[in-house]
Amino acid sequence: MFSAIQTVYGAQPIDTLRTPAKIAVAFCTLALFMELALKKIVLVAFDQFTDIDLFLMWDILGRNTEDWHVRILGSSAIVRSAHGLPVSVHGPLSEANSADAVLFVSGKEGIPAALAAPDFLPSFELDSRRQRIGSICAGAFILERLGLLSGQATTHPDARSSLQALGLEPVDQPLVCQGNVATAGGCLSALYLVGWLVESWFDVGKRRATLLPVLPAGQQELYDALIGLSIRQGALYDRPSQQETRHGMSSNW
Repeated sequence: MFSAIQTVYGAQPIDTLRTPAKIAVAFCTLALFMELALKKIVLVAFDQFTDIDLFLMWDILGRNTEDWHVRILGSSAIVRSAHGLPVSVHGPLSEANSADAVLFVSGKEGIPAALAAPDFLPSFELDSRRQRIGSICAGAFILERLGLLSGQATTHPDARSSLQALGLEPVDQPLVCQGNVATAGGCLSALYLVGWLVESWFDVGKRRATLLPVLPAGQQELYDALIGLSIRQGALYDRPSQQETRHGMSSNW
């Protein structure tokens, strides 16, 4: 530990640091450095969000506190799920603009209401050059309104026609990746979205370690192979040159 403190304060004699006050300051400094080194992931929720979208990603990502920290954002202090469960958020929507990753959940009734709210879309100034941005199911409509989608995308099967009406090509697969932007279709595709995020930051090993605790007993290898295949298939749509730009709202619904 003292060698780590010397790294912060320089190669001065270690005895000069052996006072309670200086050691306390050193520990605080190291803690701050460690906090700043963590990736910041935010999950964007709203009233009438789909329960499993938020809670599955929150549970999976929340198990790792060494590489990232996760926060839930909303336009009000408390948001209620589609099944009526109240959730206290950790911060306002604007925090998404400084996050390393922004993941939007879905909601059959919640998405149209959020898009119609005057303070929702204007809160976001996302930048796919420096951020990973993803959505589950109808969350793709938020990405479209923010100008983050072009060409192909995926969503819930029931919403494909609406996505097509916006000029996008709906793809019948669980994950579509374009640069740092990914759309996922179907609630359980949260596994693929989280896997894509972690693997894009780290590697396959970190992705496997992240998802393994939630995979069914006796079927871990099957699920791992399926997740890996889905990420590779999703990457076939990767067009970073088109997607890695700064985005505000588009005029489309």
